[in-house]
Amino acid sequence: MSCGGGGGNVASESGNIQLQSTPQQTYSYSWKTALPETVGLSASAVQNALDYATFDGLYTQSAIIVKDEKIVGEKYRSISELEKNNLISAHPSLTKSFLEAKLGSQDSDSLVNSWSVGKSFTSILFGIAESKGLLSINSNASDYINEWIGDERKNITIKNLLDMRSGLHQGCFNASEPDEIGNCADLPASSSIGGGNIARATNQLVGCINQTFNIPLHGQYNPLDQNSYYLYSNCDTMILGEIFYRAINQNIKDFAQTHLFSKLDITAYWWKDNSIGGQNNGNFLTYCCIDMTARDFLKIGQLLLNDGLWNGERILSSAYVQKIKDLTTYGLKFWYTPEATFSSPNPSFDKLISAVGFDGQYVFIDFENKMLISRNSLYYPSLDISDERKMSAGTLGSTNFTVTAPTIITTNGETRLTQVFSPTQMANFLYTQ
Repeated sequence: MSCGGGGGNVASESGNIQLQSTPQQTYSYSWKTALPETVGLSASAVQNALDYATFDGLYTQSAIIVKDEKIVGEKYRSISELEKNNLISAHPSLTKSFLEAKLGSQDSDSLVNSWSVGKSFTSILFGIAESKGLLSINSNASDYINEWIGDERKNITIKNLLDMRSGLHQGCFNASEPDEIGNCADLPASSSIGGGNIARATNQLVGCINQTFNIPLHGQYNPLDQNSYYLYSNCDTMILGEIFYRAINQNIKDFAQTHLFSKLDITAYWWKDNSIGGQNNGNFLTYCCIDMTARDFLKIGQLLLNDGLWNGERILSSAYVQKIKDLTTYGLKFWYTPEATFSSPNPSFDKLISAVGFDGQYVFIDFENKMLISRNSLYYPSLDISDERKMSAGTLGSTNFTVTAPTIITTNGETRLTQVFSPTQMANFLYTQ
């Protein structure tokens, strides 16, 4: 098998690395399945975990459990009558026929959406690019974001952005700035979702690059103490997509297709903002919003469990995998859950590493027991304006958006429903055998 990336790279006139085109090799991959007992798990524990995840009223579309690279439990479901009624109560313009058409026939071939699980994919792609000598995550971001050269932002590193420690303000749409994205602190708290609400901006990149240092939160800027500046921010990751583009003269989706998705036999659809021009008639939303099947999302976890190897080929360096394994706090776009979260877990483990997305998207990675736990919420890609995945927020029926249940589909309703699924409760069934 080809190791990928052959043919070498050349420098462009601007001095940036430019990948030379190489034939793309695509591999097929089929998950193996096994009975839980054959890999040391209790069948009842696996069933209880799946039953909890798919309990009526939790708006779950898929739940999968993997042990030793084998699927030992898997369940899919469509929207229930109870869930239809709940959504309609919160958003009266919804109808049962609409919900049935969009969410009524979900199965293993149906797409789910990453939301912020996409951040973890962005991290992996930076790890791959670094291993190919295309960039260094320890470089200053201003080596590529030259808009920052003239002020304190010049000292922010790519690693700071990967760890959510840039020190910059979160970005929120509908502030007074002409670039559509201002500081979330300038708006009511309800205007901010998770890492800041930038999804409604036509161009979600420029306003993020223009964010300034968050003095009210962090105090005086200290270039020697950036690691203390933690603040979960979608803008940090959105900026990484532009760094990637400027560093290697290739957008992150095309790079991912060659060096990750095709290798893992993943069919992926990565959303862009609604700008014209940019990286590829729009800027890729590197903080979120990749569509693929639930089984394909699990492959990123399995790649890490395999120490970066897939089909005998090294996709990601062992050193980058080790950095993720060693996390004791949020970093490299992954979350950390200590063993203490559970009561005397069996099988025991030191920690779980997870990729987490808005509205209940989860991939938990147990390195010690070679186990994966995933869950995704009900989803459909709203492509009302065009069949191109360019995000344009509006009312249901006239928008291009990643519509997950229950939060996003009720956002414009009178009562906005939020996700109540608990990933630790699902996992707890597997660790209390």
